[in-house]
Amino acid sequence: MRLKSYIFMIFIIAMIVFPFLLSSGTDEISYAFMDVKLVAMTSDIVLDQQTVIIKGSEIITIGPSDQVQMPDNSIIIDGEGFYLMPGLADMHMHTREDWDDPNVWPVHPLSLYLANGVTTVRDFGPSGIKITYPFLWRDEISAGLRVGPRIFTSGKLLYASPLEDPEEIVQMNADLGFDFIKFYSYLSEDDFLRGIQQAKLLGIYTAGHIPFAVGLNGVLESGMDEIAHVEELLFEFFDFNRQQDLTPDEWWAEIKAGVVNSLDIDDEDFLDHFFQANAPLLENISNRLVDSKTPLDTTMIVDRVVLQKNFQRGIFLEKSENRYFKKGYLEGYLAGDEKHLNQCRGVEAFCAAKEEIDSWILRGLHEAGVLLVLGTDAGTGGMGIVPGFSVHEELGILVENGFSPYQALRTTTVNAAKAAERMTGEGDFGTIEAGNKADLLLVEENPLENLDALRDPVGVMAAGRWYTKESLHRLLESD
Repeated sequence: MRLKSYIFMIFIIAMIVFPFLLSSGTDEISYAFMDVKLVAMTSDIVLDQQTVIIKGSEIITIGPSDQVQMPDNSIIIDGEGFYLMPGLADMHMHTREDWDDPNVWPVHPLSLYLANGVTTVRDFGPSGIKITYPFLWRDEISAGLRVGPRIFTSGKLLYASPLEDPEEIVQMNADLGFDFIKFYSYLSEDDFLRGIQQAKLLGIYTAGHIPFAVGLNGVLESGMDEIAHVEELLFEFFDFNRQQDLTPDEWWAEIKAGVVNSLDIDDEDFLDHFFQANAPLLENISNRLVDSKTPLDTTMIVDRVVLQKNFQRGIFLEKSENRYFKKGYLEGYLAGDEKHLNQCRGVEAFCAAKEEIDSWILRGLHEAGVLLVLGTDAGTGGMGIVPGFSVHEELGILVENGFSPYQALRTTTVNAAKAAERMTGEGDFGTIEAGNKADLLLVEENPLENLDALRDPVGVMAAGRWYTKESLHRLLESD
């Protein structure tokens, strides 16, 4: 056991040091991507034979290769035949302090993100004894002492009522320096509004679930800045009594009863009837979200894995990325003790149909022009969603639901940067433009034609540090 620990420590040191031998002190280094096909995400076109110059962690020059002058001593990255695009972002995920424990996680999820071309993540709720650990990780990544994407993070969430002092929770998060405040499903209207008002007083961004006692009307009227899941809108289509003070378990019992009473699931055409009857409401909801400029995080992969875990076990178990599950998760799933297996008991027919309903909502939002931001809810370790890999699956789900590859990519680049700009003022990523962060992804094929090209990058640049394909593959190796 001691020898294995020493070997693991040497491996971690190698993973930290080797990628940075050329890039430590990025402020002094210039990189030049030469002769690339540029997918800048400022439009849906590709520019041939472009050169992009990086100094430190910033893009400083972009132009035709025969017109751009190289800085002295630049490190040249030959991009001929390759496509250069912005790095990807997962804007709804979760970190855990135990990610640092190799006895719990076969590979550090921050490494999984980077190896999958994800250069920005936003933590919707850190889990650990001391929830400020994401700040330490962020500083270490910035200094080149840890491998990983840029991290935006919330802190202690406002979870369930009664809260003794919602204002104090918001104030504590502000004092600690978290980027935004998260609100959850089980808040009373009073606790929710008190928390929102305090956040607005302090100028802090707010995002989260639609509390059952509040509803979409109350959330929009309160001015909450962002909604954490497309699926949060699902409950707007079912009748239940919102004027109650309930525990989380009692709320779910109320919701399940409302769903069962509202749907004639025995009718084989019940979904068609549901969609037809509720089309005007979906249009109304979508238009109100457009008018209020409220972004929504997609997290559609959650519905996909719920369906697979409950009804398509073979598909779920055959995924190659399952080797990166938190240790013990798969054993619990196979034993029948797992979050989504437990939630679907008694409402199996609804769980089987939920992905189709949420996909219908997604399509309505997309057609109306609602600002959609890619998120996957990965990282908790308890849902069967693998960090990094989940972003590619989410993109595929968006394309299945009528998004063009360019539109899908906007959710994880351009729209992610818009949300970050609103949240912190730091929207300097998501497009390849002078002045933006050097968060870049080099791939073999045109991603506007084939999103699968993103799954195995030629290389990734994160905050001006360059990772070759070989170093990315090493990040995916377990102990």
